[in-house]
Amino acid sequence: MLIKGLYPTDLPSTKEPAFIDTIFHNRGVIWAARLLLVSAAAVLAIGGLFIVISIGMRLRNEEWLRRAGPFEISETTLSEMTVQRDRWRIAALLQQEKVAELTERLERSDELIAQLRTAYASGPIVEEEHS
Repeated sequence: MLIKGLYPTDLPSTKEPAFIDTIFHNRGVIWAARLLLVSAAAVLAIGGLFIVISIGMRLRNEEWLRRAGPFEISETTLSEMTVQRDRWRIAALLQQEKVAELTERLERSDELIAQLRTAYASGPIVEEEHS
């Protein structure tokens, strides 16, 4: 049906046709050109749909894009960044433990200082010697 619809039914006529007019006055040439354009549009549409679906499936499977034109992320660079990320994560966890320990020590120091202030306010700690 589409192929039949692409076939030209009436062509304009000219009194003195040029070379291009002579070529495109042929119904077979016009039909082949229209068929070629429709075929190219179909191929591009199907190719675009395939690309969109395949990228969506790869992203859903957590397969990230590694190459886009001249830009590429190699596997070694990606693995190096993963190792570095893991190293920084471990360092952060170790520092978090150290911060917790220092916070606890600071709280104990504050308690001791408060006890010393209370003891100092209540009276002298060492008795003065009478000479």
